[in-house]
Amino acid sequence: MLIFILTIFIIFSGCVEENNLTQSNESAYQGQANITPENLSSTTLSSEEKNIPEIEVTSFSSIYMHDNSENVLNYLFSWDNVPGNESNNLSKYLMNDLGIDWVSNAQIVKTDDNNTIRVFTSNNSLELKLADDKNTVLITPNDIRLKVKEEDGKLCIYRVKEYRGSSDPTESKFGYNLNEKYYAVYDLSIKNNGSKNLDFKLNELHVRDGNRTFNTTNLDPYGFYERSHLEVLSSLKEENKIESMTLSPGQTINGSVVFQVNSLYNESFLLMYNETLISSASLEKSIEALKVAEHFNYSTVFGIPPYSEDTSDFNSEGAPLFCSWANRSVFEFFNKADSENVMKPSPYSPDGISWTKIVFALEVKPERNITTLPVKNRDSHTYSLLVVDDAGEELINTHEIEKIAFLRNGTYQHYSRNDQDFPQMNLTNHTFVRTSFERTYGTHMNVYVSIDNQNLILDDDLNAILVRYSDGGYHFV
Repeated sequence: MLIFILTIFIIFSGCVEENNLTQSNESAYQGQANITPENLSSTTLSSEEKNIPEIEVTSFSSIYMHDNSENVLNYLFSWDNVPGNESNNLSKYLMNDLGIDWVSNAQIVKTDDNNTIRVFTSNNSLELKLADDKNTVLITPNDIRLKVKEEDGKLCIYRVKEYRGSSDPTESKFGYNLNEKYYAVYDLSIKNNGSKNLDFKLNELHVRDGNRTFNTTNLDPYGFYERSHLEVLSSLKEENKIESMTLSPGQTINGSVVFQVNSLYNESFLLMYNETLISSASLEKSIEALKVAEHFNYSTVFGIPPYSEDTSDFNSEGAPLFCSWANRSVFEFFNKADSENVMKPSPYSPDGISWTKIVFALEVKPERNITTLPVKNRDSHTYSLLVVDDAGEELINTHEIEKIAFLRNGTYQHYSRNDQDFPQMNLTNHTFVRTSFERTYGTHMNVYVSIDNQNLILDDDLNAILVRYSDGGYHFV
């Protein structure tokens, strides 16, 4: 297989705790000479000849998050003392916090490599697995992550409590620093083209940017998006997560991998498997699609400004409370406003600090054959928009339409959830882009939340054939 050069990427950085950020980034950066596509090997050996899997990038996502909450860590148990004198602490956590009653009669064992704790009975079982970087523990099948801190040479396991709108001061505290996190998520198709079994190793997959190397990680291990209303994050949550495994001849696996990086997307980024460049020709044009989506002005289609110009809808620091739609410039406006507002004391908060959170996420799926369909909702007179590709993947399936427009004969025709004449369209080789934005601002007792989900379907000339957005504003007192 020819090795294509991937020159796109989405860069992100940050961590919930500043100390862990420094440690994780330092461990991710490995000393390399300045690496560019030009000075990489130009060999064209097939994946079979090089004894590596054939890897194709099928889509990618870009995610930025920030907030100023400082999470409270609750100690649970020492990894080194289970099984042992802290097994009871683990059992209490599983029973009291997770509601797993059968744990009271379970056996607890640890694997010889010290990386997995297994809790089981004759009928039930679960596992706690220590991540390779020893920063988190994953509980399966519950899909819950715990925090790991090394203290006095031992691995201490903590539960992270985050602010979820509670006025209970033990849930979290707010600080003057914004904790920023940037992620890039790749959807991959991995195939063994050889005649023998082949080992795919997740730790061989990384991203290079000059002399920096970013290894795979977990998307927000502390549940930032567990109950998210943002469609990009909900979509990623449902995707299969690729793990290391042995592929039999002809076997293909599909799923996503996550990299936590440290800036916005940069065309110098290279996705690598060991020393081999990975790319997909279809993604080269997706950079242009991403730029169109990031800067798309929904006002030109719907005549609605991104946020209210009425000063009564602005907070005390002068930033709008809600927005109707969001693109890169809207995101940067709120991002700048939050950076400034968090430094201003709030008279409405017990600790004098307001809470703020922003999520800006994009998902790009190139070269899809797409069908749009109207679907009547059961027991109502409203309609949902269903958008599927030729593989049967539902790209959009929602009644939260708010505004939708189709480009027909050079002009946009508008539709709403009450319309029953959505056009059925069959689109070949189009690019699907999903954008989500959330901004939360306020105090424990007075919170404003703005949520926006948007879609574009772009043709080969990057014209927006379908434009859709749904916004939601909430005020909690």
